[in-house]
Amino acid sequence: MKVALVTGASSGIGKAIALRLLHEGFCVVVTGRSIKTLQQAYKDENPLSVFCLEADATSYESYSMVVKETIRAFGRLDALVNNVGGGTLGKTIEATSVDDWNAAFQLNTASVFFTTQAALPYLKESRGVIVNFSSILASRPVAGLGPYSAAKAAVEMLTKTAALELAPFGVRVMCISPATIQTGFHTAAGMSEAAAAAYYDSSKTTHPLGRIGQPDDISGLVAFLLDKNQSGFMTGSVIHVDGGRLLTSATAAGLQQK
Repeated sequence: MKVALVTGASSGIGKAIALRLLHEGFCVVVTGRSIKTLQQAYKDENPLSVFCLEADATSYESYSMVVKETIRAFGRLDALVNNVGGGTLGKTIEATSVDDWNAAFQLNTASVFFTTQAALPYLKESRGVIVNFSSILASRPVAGLGPYSAAKAAVEMLTKTAALELAPFGVRVMCISPATIQTGFHTAAGMSEAAAAAYYDSSKTTHPLGRIGQPDDISGLVAFLLDKNQSGFMTGSVIHVDGGRLLTSATAAGLQQK
């Protein structure tokens, strides 16, 4: 039996990952802010294989709690997927308070660091795997999302640091950096449903593959990274799942016309 802890798994990417890992034979602990939402999301799954855990990732106490509850539920931990995170639109330099800044780093960066810290004894024992989540915005800035972008860039460096420190213990650490994925991220960040739908439609033109991503574009990669027979020589990697978005730039079209 292998056990994975997937944070922020009520919907979107986190839910897709958890369902994929359940299909792969893992027992999975899933966290979210609402136990009712979690239970509804996994109502069709084997209750002996999935454990729903209400947790608020803006609380420092939650980071060690979710690890302790994972061990209590299943007795071991083989994989930690630090998926929880989020941003808020309109946080320009002028509009960002100290509390806004700290909140962005607590949710997106501190949650990764301290959940990993709490999980280390168990991951060392299992020679397990950590998968963190960054964003294309760690590499490509967008006005009004500076705190989120900086926090996600920090996750990429924490991934590399952790990979270096944990390699002697056989623990591998990777980071996935998605571009636009169709989830609830954008409405949670402040967009209306209509604005998010329009944004997704427009974003098809900014990704060379001609579409935006879906949660299952990510979940299969996570399953691959957790399989030491397929990815056992990988650690410290930041993997861009972006439909080619990073290959483009604001000036590319103009340069091609001349």
